[in-house]
Amino acid sequence: MSEREQCWVIHNEVVDPPPKIALTQQELTERHHQFIHDLDAKGLLVDAGPFLDDTGNRFGTGMIIFRAVTRAEAEKIANSEPYIAHGTRRLKLVPWQRIAGH
Repeated sequence: MSEREQCWVIHNEVVDPPPKIALTQQELTERHHQFIHDLDAKGLLVDAGPFLDDTGNRFGTGMIIFRAVTRAEAEKIANSEPYIAHGTRRLKLVPWQRIAGH
């Protein structure tokens, strides 16, 4: 890869206490996973996954790195992520330029 590729990182925070929503936690998690698979199918996903400590246990949330040319496009995509769209997580959207990797 010789050119920089504009990407964005969704690094969100859990809203505490969470708002009351009509979906179960399992339904919301399934929609979150589908969102990631949809980004991948569209060729927008760079990488995604949870944060783990040194013992392999999850902590915090995770991050999703995806391609978008503009902040407006990135915000539209990020705000459609189910945890964010349902208000259970607060969006932190960070620009990131990929210069190497697959």
